[in-house]
Amino acid sequence: MTGEQFRKRGVAQAVAGAALVAWVVVVAAVAETGSPRVLAAAAVSGGLVCLCALAGGAVATRVADGGSATRLRHVFVVLEGTALALFFPFYWFASGVEPVGEPGAFALGVVLVLAVPVVAALALALSSSLAAHRLVVDESGPLVPDSLAAGLAPRIRVLGTLLVVAGGVLSAGVVALAVLSPSQWVLLEVFGLVVTLTPVVLGLSLTRVRDVYSARRRNVGAYIVVPAAAGYAAARLASIGGAAGMLFGALVFGAIVLLVGANLVVREFTGERDRPWRPASRGERR
Repeated sequence: MTGEQFRKRGVAQAVAGAALVAWVVVVAAVAETGSPRVLAAAAVSGGLVCLCALAGGAVATRVADGGSATRLRHVFVVLEGTALALFFPFYWFASGVEPVGEPGAFALGVVLVLAVPVVAALALALSSSLAAHRLVVDESGPLVPDSLAAGLAPRIRVLGTLLVVAGGVLSAGVVALAVLSPSQWVLLEVFGLVVTLTPVVLGLSLTRVRDVYSARRRNVGAYIVVPAAAGYAAARLASIGGAAGMLFGALVFGAIVLLVGANLVVREFTGERDRPWRPASRGERR
């Protein structure tokens, strides 16, 4: 892909992002549900995901060649991570939208119509980041030429330490809420504790990284499956728990930000997109 092609792609993405934002606004304005505040929260979080796609398209229009793509590549990475992190609260809030006159039910039709532009925007944000990376690699070569280089390992281990400390703080906050909250919330808070402990587990894994190759083997992206599976608990407690529920949701969202950030940082440090994954040499211990 050339710089000119990338700019044209950016224009199309910016137009599509604006249309997706308008779609979300219209759905939130005209849809009738039994939980208008939850619908509004879902629309806000989903609209922010769409804005990430719009911003990515606007930035892409400023790319003229490989040099400008290199300078702006990290902007696409940040927008990608922001869109991915914001998708989780959208998913939580959307799962709590109720039909009119049917408390406890799920407004499937409204949620599907609202989810289409949000999922499309997320796909645009992810694909534009990948396209920017490929443009840079085509111009300058792989960002991490040596897959077995040891120079980046200390940075990955520092990241692992930060994840352990920050995840431990978030987990302590969830435990404190569990002590002070009503007993019927305990099961939901257990799910929250599992989510906030996930960055700790990932951090412990990253502290044992010895080189770029061993960092690739950690499969950091798989850790995001845990908060996705426990999202209902966060949505449910945040909706019934008042201030305590909102604090609980903030702690869980903090863990998601840590996991998404760690995924992007490890990917950048290891150059995972530069070349296909390859097995270790025969007889070499990892």
